[in-house]
Amino acid sequence: MRGALARFLTLPITQRSAVILKDVLGHSLEETAETMGTTIMAVKAALVRGRKSLLDEARDESVPTSDARRDLERYASLFNARDWDGVRALVGDDCRLDLVAKSQRRGKEVGLYFGNYAKTDVKLRVVRLEGQLALAAHDGNAEVPSYFILLAFEGGKVTTIRDYRYVPYIALEAEIEKA
Repeated sequence: MRGALARFLTLPITQRSAVILKDVLGHSLEETAETMGTTIMAVKAALVRGRKSLLDEARDESVPTSDARRDLERYASLFNARDWDGVRALVGDDCRLDLVAKSQRRGKEVGLYFGNYAKTDVKLRVVRLEGQLALAAHDGNAEVPSYFILLAFEGGKVTTIRDYRYVPYIALEAEIEKA
């Protein structure tokens, strides 16, 4: 918790406010702009910069690329095969789930999260999202990702899931490359 708070505190106040109001508290762009006393375009710019800074900091703390790629590919493979028991086995006991702009879960409650995906036709692919390995979520057979999921691993177990399913506009602004 302190690490996350410390990351937010490194952001300039405008970026910090935009990210917290929009992504953490779930306010609309209009509500965020009104609360901050600025324009929607200024909020969007602050969101892009703030998210990029947070991603850059998370990347600096991440495991080496080869391990991260292997772990992400294993997760995506199990997910795409709909092997929910296999996916749950990868999730650590103290895993934190952040379903951005929707809810947060921790520990055993994270396992319930996969029940929603069992009802959908979502496929995951490993991509490089603004320089960081991530999972692109594709609805059905769509070529363009609908949203992204960021995972953190420790010792081969998922410690953090950050799912942007309810923040799809991020996919519109994202710079991705095939991993």
